This record gives sequence, C-alpha cells and structure tokens, in this order.
Amino acid sequence: MPITRSRRQVSTAPGPGMPANEPIEMRSLADDAPAILWVTDACGHCSFLSRGWYEMTGQGEDEALGFGWLDALHADDRPVVRARFARATRSRKAFTLDYRVRGRDGRYRWVLDAANPRHAADGSFAGFAGSVIDIDGRRRSEDNYRALFNSIEDGFCIFQVLFDERQQARDYRFIEVNPAFSRHTGLVDAVGHTAREMLPDLEEHWFETYGRVALTGEPHRFEMESEAMDRWFQGYAFRIGDPADRMVALLFTDVSTRRRQEHALRDAERRKDEFLATLAHELRNPLAPIRTSLYVLKLNEDPETTTRMLDILMRQVDQLTHLVDDLTEVSRITRGRIELRAVDIPLAAVLRNAAESVQPTLEQGRQSLEIDLPAEPLWLRADPVRLGQVFVNLLNNAARYSREDTTIRVSARVEGGEAVVSVRDEGMGIAREHLQSIFDLFTQVDRQHSADTRGLGIGLALVRSLVQMHGGSVTARSEGQGRGAEFIVRLPLQRAGHASQAPVEEAAARPFAGLRVLVADDNRDAAESMGEWLSAFGAETIVVHDGHAALTMAQMHLPHVALLDLGMPELSGLEVAQRLRTVPGAARMRLIAITGWGQARDRAGTEAAGFDHHMTKPPDIALLRSLLQDAHRELAVPASANGSAVD
Repeated sequence: MPITRSRRQVSTAPGPGMPANEPIEMRSLADDAPAILWVTDACGHCSFLSRGWYEMTGQGEDEALGFGWLDALHADDRPVVRARFARATRSRKAFTLDYRVRGRDGRYRWVLDAANPRHAADGSFAGFAGSVIDIDGRRRSEDNYRALFNSIEDGFCIFQVLFDERQQARDYRFIEVNPAFSRHTGLVDAVGHTAREMLPDLEEHWFETYGRVALTGEPHRFEMESEAMDRWFQGYAFRIGDPADRMVALLFTDVSTRRRQEHALRDAERRKDEFLATLAHELRNPLAPIRTSLYVLKLNEDPETTTRMLDILMRQVDQLTHLVDDLTEVSRITRGRIELRAVDIPLAAVLRNAAESVQPTLEQGRQSLEIDLPAEPLWLRADPVRLGQVFVNLLNNAARYSREDTTIRVSARVEGGEAVVSVRDEGMGIAREHLQSIFDLFTQVDRQHSADTRGLGIGLALVRSLVQMHGGSVTARSEGQGRGAEFIVRLPLQRAGHASQAPVEEAAARPFAGLRVLVADDNRDAAESMGEWLSAFGAETIVVHDGHAALTMAQMHLPHVALLDLGMPELSGLEVAQRLRTVPGAARMRLIAITGWGQARDRAGTEAAGFDHHMTKPPDIALLRSLLQDAHRELAVPASANGSAVD
C-alpha cells in the first residue's frame, strides 16, 4: 500500500534537503505526494528526502541525508542496496530495487525504490531522482504465495499453450513449476522447455485438453493416464491472466498408486467371484457320484458291485477331503497358525516321497517322471510333511497341465548355499504376464487349452507360503503358451556336520509297534476305522465312545497318545484332557484333539485344556502319522509283538 501523508498548509520555507533554487511549490508537492520522493547529487549523496521518509522512519534530516538513510534499512539488505546505488551512479542508468525499511514502531516494511538519472542544463549528469512506494502488503502476499507454492504436496505449474495457424494446440511451454512438480512427474528443469521437448511421445489428448482451456477459459477437472510417463494423474486446469497470452495453471497429483490399488482390489474381487463359482462346481462334482453310489449300494447286494461302488466313494471322499484341506491350510497359513516341525532330512527323501504320492496321477495321464539328484545328499532343516506338500503340489500341477505321453523332469543342484530344485513340464505353459500372479491366492491360469479344469487356485499360493516359511523362495519360468513351464524352489542347506545321520526311511512295516494309543469318539465308524488303521501299523489301540470311558481307560492303561473327539456325550474331550493333565504318570501323554471345529478360538480352547495338537476332521493322515512317529521316537516305546485293539 503506498505511503501517504495528510495534506498540509503549503510551507513558504524550503523543505529539508531541497535545493534552494527549487520553487517552494515543488517542495510542497513533493511532501504531499503519495510516494516518498528523493534526490541525489552526481556523487550519490542524498540531498533531498520528502517528509514521508522522516515520518515513516523517525529519522531526522541530519541523520538521513548523505548516506544516513541507509541506516534505516534492514541489515541484510543494506550491503546489497549500497552496492546497487554505487553501480547506478557509475553507469548513470535507471534502476529499481526493493528492500526493507525500519519504521518508527521498529517493524520492517518492504518498499520499492525506482530512480531515473537527472541532468543539469548543460546536459551533464547531476544525480538521480526517485520514489519509494510501500509494497509491504503485496510482498508479504507474494511471500505467502511462494511458501504455499513451495510447500504444497500437489504438483503445480503454469505454462503457455502454443497454437499453430489453425488454432490447434501443438505444444506448451513451462513458465513456472513448484518443487512437487518433479516428484509427481519425474521431470526436472522443465521451466523454459516445452512438453514435446521433455516428452516426445506425450499423448495428443493432453494438448487438446489444455488448448481447450486456454481458448475457452472453461476450467477442466480430469483423471487421465499418461502412457508416456507411465502414470495416472488427477488434476484441475484453469486459464490465468490475459486470454491473449494463452496461459494455463495446473494443480495436479500422481494417483498411480491409488489406481493400482483399485485395480488390485477389482482383480481380487473378480478372483474371489471366480473362486466361489469354481468351489461350488468342485463340490458338486464328487457329490454326484457319491449320491449315485449310495443309491446303488442300497439297492444292490452283488459283492463286485459293492467293491466298485466303495472304490468310487473312497476316491470322491478323498477329493472332497483334499478340497477342504486346501481351504483349511490356506486359512491357517494366512493367519499364521501353522507351526513347522523341522527335522534334519535329506532332500532326496522328500522328493522320493512326493514322487510316490503322485505316481497314480502320472499313470492315469500316461506321463513319465525323471528325477536327477546329486550323488552327495543335500541335507535340509525342514518339516518333511509340509515340504512334501510343496513338491506334491508342484508335481500335480505339472501333470494337470501337461498332455499325455509327456515327461516331467525334477532336478536338484547346489547354488550359493542353497538347494535349488527344478520341476519342469512339457505342458501348456504360462503367459509372461501371469508368471508373478499365479502365486496369488485364488489365481488360475488360462485353462482353455487344458482338459483338466479342477482346482481352486490355492495350490501355488500354498507352495509359496510353505517355501517362505522354510526360509526359501519359489519362482516360475515359461517361454510362453504351449512351451511348458518350470518352477524353481530355493531352500537353505543345512550346515555341514549338523545334519542328523538318522535314517528317514521307515525301518519296518510296523512303525508304531509298541505305541499305545487311546481313540475316543462318539462316532463309532470314525473311532473303529481309526483304530483299525493304527493297529495295521503296529500300535496297541484302545477304542472308546464317550468321555467317561476315555478317562477311565486312560487312567487304567496310561497310553502314550490319546486321540480325543471334543463333542463326546457326558464328558467332553476338553474335560477329559483337563482331568488327564492332573493324573499321576500322564504328564508325558500326547493329547491330540480331532474335531470338526478349526477356528482360532477352537484351537485356543484345546491349547488351554492341555492338548498338544489340534487336528480337524477328517485328519491329515500324513501329519497324524508324523506326530505318532515323533511320539514313538521321543517316548522310546519298546516294540511289542503285535498291535491290538481294545474296545
């Protein structure tokens, strides 16, 4: 705001510093001018200052004239102003500059000083005449604008749109950008350059959009992608200044991360829908032959037909169990509920067991399996059941997506302290864009070229999670559709000298010989079949059907392991476990809950009751066998002649 003074009575005395030959009226006009006026001589000494200066600064005439006026300037500005005045006196050219002046109240104000050279009658340089205008309000607004300009997180720029003779926007030149501009665009030193200079491949829709804003003055809000910059932007463009200048201001932000997240959410939603549809299909598939087989069994007494129907039922129940197990496994892994039971084990044993598990699948598909292993054993610290699950899934996957009469090849090598296992097939292959996403939950590759449409898109997600739990990694490779695929698993090797030399092959056909096991379940079929299975492997089994009988037989026989259903009548499995933990001599008894309930709260309940393990029905036989073998080994059970069952 200009510094002004109240109009006074015109003085007849000369004003301070005003040359004596100047008319009194001129001095009075200078004092009443809205700006502060000043005069210097040819040497730069100030010979006149209008009264506005004294009223603003509080200086007296003796203090201000000459070079004293510099004392009223901010200490940081004083050297700059002194130097600028000295240069102007030498060059005798007009100049402008701004600086801060201390007022009577001690506060500094920004002023703009503008001067022109003045000349004597003979044309010689006589000094400068100038004016000082208060610009404090404007300067502070500019400073606030600049602080905001530099600090906002959004990108901001001003550019001039360049048109051709047909008034088509062909480019735009950056006039000003804020610091966030580079963060959002990746462009540096843009000021003075055009968009096409910075980005030759920039899409035409940007020029069309900004050209329309510059011509019509209508602001435009947008969210658009720039493939040239590989980013998504959300912005607001509006015209500024004289319409003839074609200047546009743009406030924008990079929303690429949000767009990727939205895409990922939509993809996850799509995969969930596909998964639910597939799950319904997969569950119906085995239910149809199960129902039909049951009708046949009910109506037919022919032994051969019965055997055939029972085989069908077994296969279909196995398929249902596999589906439920996969769902349960992935839930437990994602919730961090799986604990590895790591032992020292040679990689060869894991691979051989996996190969045996998938052999029926390979035979059905008329496929062959080749395994190439180093001569020296590769020892791992791993959970044999979980690691076996990894390679069974990979081998099943290879068989599923390979044609008949093809070969699946498994090889292992040592690389950088890791065991590197390759599972390679000659199947349908994997498109490059799916090589990463196939390990995501519920993701399935394009199966239009595969005859096998089973599966829920869970297997490879389980593979990745289980491998990572072992400290390893898994990747996929493929040269494209129809050219096969290779899955590479990397696992840390056990350090030399730390691997146990205990054999991992079963030494006998009766691995549970001498192990005493109590089975308690009010479902008689479930209890009897479990007892038969245990006896077949040499265990001494005790089968009961209620909680009281379970507690009585456990106290009487002190079994090494008790398999307890939780929902038994009269006395629940939880109560049986709690009481057994108080029985003398039962401290080392292994208690395993076998139940249809598998949520986190259910597992917490069995743990609080004193159970060592929690298994959901139908139990994972491989895992149960592993737990029983651990109990057999750790409890040092002496072998008995024969397994038996007590009911």
